[in-house]
Amino acid sequence: MRDIQMLYNKRQVLVGKAHIIIGCLALLYAVAGFAVDFLPVDAFQSPSNNSYLKIVPTDESSLDWSQFRLPALVVGAILVVISKFVGSKN
Repeated sequence: MRDIQMLYNKRQVLVGKAHIIIGCLALLYAVAGFAVDFLPVDAFQSPSNNSYLKIVPTDESSLDWSQFRLPALVVGAILVVISKFVGSKN
């Protein structure tokens, strides 16, 4: 019985680590996706006017990764919160 409990505890730790890694990657993707909208077009040159990058879909039939920024932010935050609860049950 003790071996089963030990395996269960190891599994909980691994699941918690997996949640935190995947959650942080999702948060990083979402934050980077939102940050791109605020980068000036001529960031490394002398500014001529106030023009900024904006992510817009180019083709309706292609997959637009920018539409997944908000869901990635929400899922990433949820996974990080879940990892805190799963990791604390040791």
